[in-house]
Amino acid sequence: MSDEVVVERLVRLTSIRSLSRDESAIAEAVTAELASAGLRVERSGCNLWCEIGDAPRPRLLLNSHLDTVPPGEGWSADPWTPRRGNGRVTALGANDAKGCVSALMQAALRLAEALKRGERLGGTVVLALTAEEETSGAGLGTILDRIGPIDAALVGEPTGLTPMTAQRGLLILRLRARGRTGHPAHEPPERAANAIHLAAEDVAALRVFDWGPAHPLLGKCHAHVTQIHGGVARNVIPDACECFVDVRTTPLQPHGPTVERLRASLRSEVHVHSERLIPVETPAGERIVRAVLAALPGSSPTGSPSMSDMVFLSGTPAVKIGPGRPERSHTADEFITETELREGAAAYERIAREYFKAE
Repeated sequence: MSDEVVVERLVRLTSIRSLSRDESAIAEAVTAELASAGLRVERSGCNLWCEIGDAPRPRLLLNSHLDTVPPGEGWSADPWTPRRGNGRVTALGANDAKGCVSALMQAALRLAEALKRGERLGGTVVLALTAEEETSGAGLGTILDRIGPIDAALVGEPTGLTPMTAQRGLLILRLRARGRTGHPAHEPPERAANAIHLAAEDVAALRVFDWGPAHPLLGKCHAHVTQIHGGVARNVIPDACECFVDVRTTPLQPHGPTVERLRASLRSEVHVHSERLIPVETPAGERIVRAVLAALPGSSPTGSPSMSDMVFLSGTPAVKIGPGRPERSHTADEFITETELREGAAAYERIAREYFKAE
């Protein structure tokens, strides 16, 4: 299989619209290509997976997502008409993450060809290309119980082939400050129970809150107030004010204890809006990390500030890695270079081989 195939495949994939929750067309196209290569493809909704291997264990998951975000403003041409030139493929999803999808498919198909030639692999690759990653919906997390045991995983995201072994979590909180309604003309500020004033004090407290020690790969936990609502009229002292807080946690800040610490420190009620996207980390000594470092000499593990389907692999050693650059994701005229794509496919194949031969 020539290196040109991985680029041609990406051009095809980026010509297919696959906004999150609307991935059926691209799932059908990918299923057809894998099936034409003789692989038995399973489907659940717009998620698909297949196996390549010659031994039941260990089982290595290769995962990336088929969906994209909607195109934003600033595209110089149709986002779904891929442009190939100057060593680049420019299209919506070229970088995030159809480049990873094409590269993972290339690696898996090369391994399948090697097995047909009589080469030994020494394990099983599970290629899972999934839906709704951009919306944290019915994707990888919904099929893990169907694809069987997984001993380790590579999560395909654009990292510049930098191995990311830790990922921040997301804790979304709703703070509710309670006051007492009244007329501004008859209530001096020092006596009024103004819910907005109370909420403002807690917002200020969040800026100096001690979130705990910095993580060696991710840095410190931090938070932002992203929405605030309060008051019913310009001439009524508000008796309620709510704000939403986006907290980016690390493995050193488990969500439950973090919430309890905030409840002890703030005057507002602290309600958990979402806590399922937990921080994850793979220790440096794990077999999959050693395999990545062996396949990519000179690389070293780092941490990822952004979310991915790695969150659903808590308890499974996993590394987020892939061709492309994270800063290009979700931008106008998103692109990946052909060199990055070819190097990504080769890296995935080498990592898989290193993983299966590692002791």
